[in-house]
This record gives sequence, structure tokens and C-alpha cells, in this order.
Amino acid sequence: MRPVLQNNRINRKLWILYGFIIAICIIGIGVTLYLQVFKDENLGATVGITSDSSEEEDEYNDLRSEFDTLFTNQTNNLQENLNIEKIVDKYDIVFSPYNYQKEDENSEINVSIPQININNNSVKAFNTKLQENYKSTAEMFVNQVSNINLVYTIDYVAYIQNNILSLVMRINFKEGSKSQKTKIETFNYNIAEGREVTLEEILSLKGITVDEAEEKVKTEIQKTQEKNQNLIESGYSIYQRDYTSDMYKISNAKNFLYGKGGMLYLIYAYGNDEDTSEKDIVIFK
Repeated sequence: MRPVLQNNRINRKLWILYGFIIAICIIGIGVTLYLQVFKDENLGATVGITSDSSEEEDEYNDLRSEFDTLFTNQTNNLQENLNIEKIVDKYDIVFSPYNYQKEDENSEINVSIPQININNNSVKAFNTKLQENYKSTAEMFVNQVSNINLVYTIDYVAYIQNNILSLVMRINFKEGSKSQKTKIETFNYNIAEGREVTLEEILSLKGITVDEAEEKVKTEIQKTQEKNQNLIESGYSIYQRDYTSDMYKISNAKNFLYGKGGMLYLIYAYGNDEDTSEKDIVIFK
């Protein structure tokens, strides 16, 4: 009789093992179905599974991070057969006639001020504004002897597609122990019609309504605001956003870039008005 008892014990152990395996399978199927239906990023991270939404979030964050790599001081002409009356025929549509470099113990100056080579009054006004705002400052910094650390850089990038020229310029300034200030200037121009282009027109070209765009902006700014809150409460100095502010309305947005492949970058550079290098980029693919 002892062999029979031993076999019974073995059978019970096998049934327990089978039950354990079946339970694990059921849990795995349940988690998979939950992720497919609810797209729960937190649960996916907990069990080591990446959901589609977290992958999209990672891709979106990568695109925002890549924004600062776009500034190559070049024009990306993605369109042929442009009908443009240039100011100076031998130059490109966007070029940099004003370049200043200086690097010594206390100074880092690297300035390329773009000019748009299109014979149009609004373009000429923009060119004049850039000269008045940045050319004399660059010349002063290059010629002066500074006793404190000084950083002054200007770079840009331009894209031409769908008869739209889109230019973005980045200005970095830091003096001594003060916080770095980063400004953004953009200019968007309809080549065929000879006029500036509004953000609403670019959104319409992409099939996005103003309400949809504002909802996306509000969501992205709110996410950043919530992520920063713990750091702010811990004493870190971080620019405080208010996603309910009117500054995030599409009608009040000032800076945007119509980039490669029709990617639209909506740029909130807080250094345009305050001493900070912080900015938010909201991207419409």
C-alpha cells in the first residue's frame, strides 16, 4: 500500500503545479487584455510591459529633445521651381551676412544673424528688425574686453515647403553668474502670395482645428506643470507654468516652425520676456 500513497502524493503535487501554471497564464492574459483595452501606462511599467501610449510618449519626448539639434544655420529647401524675386541674386533664399565669433578666457561669442533674400516689404521689415536687435550687440561684445564670463550665441534653421518659408532663430545670452536667457524668433512667409503666414493657416493646412490645438497645448503644459511641481516644492528654481493662462491660446501664440515633413513646432520660449532658458515645445505631427 505504501507505493500507492506515494503515487497519490506525487499526483497531488502535479495538480498543484498545473494549477499554479494555469493561474499564471490567466493573470498574464488578463494583464494583456487590460493593457489593450485601457492603455494603462502605470500598470504596464509595473509588470514590465510597455503599452502603445508609453511608446508614443517616448517618441514625442524624443522629438521635443531633438528640437535643439535643428539649428544648423542652413536652409532646407524641400521644394523645387520656386518663383522668388531675390534682393541679391547670388545669395540663397536665407543666408547669413553677419557672422561674429570670439572665444577667449571670459567670452564665448558665436553669432550668425540670418537675412531673408526676398524682395518684399514685410520681409525687409523683418530683416531690419534682426539687424537692429542683434547686429550692434554682437559687434559690441566682439570688440569689448570683458572681465566677467559672457556667452552670446545666435543660430537658426529654415525650411521651405508647400510654398511656405519657415525660419526659426535661437538667441542665448548669459552674463556672469546670472541665469542664461534663451529667446526665440520665428518668421513664416507664404512665397506664392507674398505675405506672412498665421499659425491658424498652418493648423488648417494640417487638418487641425484651433480647439483641437488648444486642447493639446493645454494637456502638454499641464503635464509639464505637474512634473515640475515636486521639484518646485523641494526648493528648485523652475519656471512656473499656468496651463490656464491666455498665453497658451492659439491666437496669442507668437513662435512656430513649419519643419521637415510638415512637422509643426509650437514654441513657448519664456526667455523672450524673462531671464530664463526654459521653453516648452508642443509638436503637431
